[in-house]
Amino acid sequence: MNSPLDRDEFERWRTQSRSADETAKLARRGGHHEWACFLWEQAAQLAVKGLLHGLGLDAWGHDLTVLSARAGKALGKTWTTAASEAAARLSRHYIPTRYPDAHASGAPSSHYTEADSDQAEGDARLIFEVVDHAWVALGSAR
Repeated sequence: MNSPLDRDEFERWRTQSRSADETAKLARRGGHHEWACFLWEQAAQLAVKGLLHGLGLDAWGHDLTVLSARAGKALGKTWTTAASEAAARLSRHYIPTRYPDAHASGAPSSHYTEADSDQAEGDARLIFEVVDHAWVALGSAR
């Protein structure tokens, strides 16, 4: 990576990621596990996009698995297999958490539990940790 880091762009996206994280906590506390799962997917997506933007790389799209792969390609071993697996699990929450016709029957709220939102939060936290660690390491390496 020879291009300069864009700290402002990274922080702009990471700030919104933190906002989505806080809102996910509120949704879970209110028993809205489908929305908590969606918001943790969004929070992770925003964090990864922030990292990519901060590196001056393409961050287009909404598929967290694709964004994760792009981050992995840019960072090498800094982007862990665990982060890629967490991204894959979270990406499953992008559509079926929001659309009533994504399930054969019932509203999304009837398909998501506290265990689902706990897993989504854990996956998002892992991605935040990898993103933030990578960002700090990149900044200190320059």
